[in-house]
Amino acid sequence: MTALATLAPRTTSAPAYAVPERVLTVFTAQVVETRGLLARIAVQLNPYDVRELTLCLETGTLRIVVEGNGFDAGRVAARLDKIIGVLEVSSARGPVPGPLSS
Repeated sequence: MTALATLAPRTTSAPAYAVPERVLTVFTAQVVETRGLLARIAVQLNPYDVRELTLCLETGTLRIVVEGNGFDAGRVAARLDKIIGVLEVSSARGPVPGPLSS
């Protein structure tokens, strides 16, 4: 006698909630002076949700990543451009599907 067992396929249900899309704005700038620079930048970025702040001393490049879409990126860039030692500030805004890598 042979017995056959049939298993029903497993089904996984998707969560009932949707994760909102994250929006990040990336600011880049050329840097010519570093003494006290991060402190001055921190003062200018105090109300914003800063996720990344990197300064490459070899290339003199500053990179700032701010999360959220409730602010004017041009206004933030103008504030950064007024800091002594920061030149040519630019920004790019876009959604990010997942968490930032560490």
